Amino acid sequence: MFRVASKVTCKDRRKASKIAVLLIAAGVAAALAMPRTAISGDPDASGDAGDGGKPHHKHKAAAEKTPLALPTDVKVPSYTPSAFPFHDGERLVYEASWIGIPAARGWFELHRNKKDPALWTVEAWIQTNKVVDLLFRMRDYMRERVAVGSLRTQEIYQVQHENQRANEYTISFDERTKLVVSTKKNRKGTETHEFVSNDPFGPISGAMMALSQELNPGNRLVFDVFSGTNRYVFDFTVDNREQVHTALGTFDALRVTPGIVYLSNGKLRGQARETTVWISADHRHLPLRMEAATFIGTVRADLVQIDGPPLEGETSAEAQSGTLAGR
Repeated sequence: MFRVASKVTCKDRRKASKIAVLLIAAGVAAALAMPRTAISGDPDASGDAGDGGKPHHKHKAAAEKTPLALPTDVKVPSYTPSAFPFHDGERLVYEASWIGIPAARGWFELHRNKKDPALWTVEAWIQTNKVVDLLFRMRDYMRERVAVGSLRTQEIYQVQHENQRANEYTISFDERTKLVVSTKKNRKGTETHEFVSNDPFGPISGAMMALSQELNPGNRLVFDVFSGTNRYVFDFTVDNREQVHTALGTFDALRVTPGIVYLSNGKLRGQARETTVWISADHRHLPLRMEAATFIGTVRADLVQIDGPPLEGETSAEAQSGTLAGR
């Protein structure tokens, strides 16, 4: 083990840190292991190009037009919530590690909007730990406002602090005109991108809609997702059922494989050669674990804590005990 670790370069550790953040982002956003660029919004934040494993993108955009529409052969279904697995005040906490070494921490919070009860305010935080900070320091934040009934995104706000880079993003969604406008601000100035979309989502709201669906082996879901200044069409295939052992207990879980059907900028560089997500097979559809096989070793993000008020009919002790798997 020591001999293998001694061959790991500083560059390798930086890449592994980014992949840990990839998985933390997936857990925090319950976003079914979307690549980290879908959370940070920066296509150049990725590492070197990946090669095989699960398919990455099947389409690349040609010269960008404004506003940019999807290619005619990329079809995105329209979804309605089947059941809502989260509740007001819920907080999910994730920890990521690389070859067993702690790397990052993130958490996701859901609250009914105080000013407008017809909206959810969903927030996500991601941060690397002190050791990883020496190689790659990340302090990212995302907020989505999501319609309670339809789970449609109303707006997104993102702040990205990675090493010396600082970016701020705002994304607006106009349901009437089907226009999505993304604006990026940093010390270099302002950059704006426009897209046309019939069924747009943010990373968190898209994940919420996916987790609200009835999920069974063989199901495939496709979502049109916007983050930063980019557009991603993701698909998620439910492979099979299996047991997962976590710090919270043993769960019957659904194994899910994510992939990218289309990306707007054509510059996404694969980091994890194979990514897998496990979701609890009960009504909660909790994202339990995200795992990626990398250039050296495995990066894993696990759900380690669930906070917040209990569900109706459930005691606070039951909600926060270590027997969550039996809930």
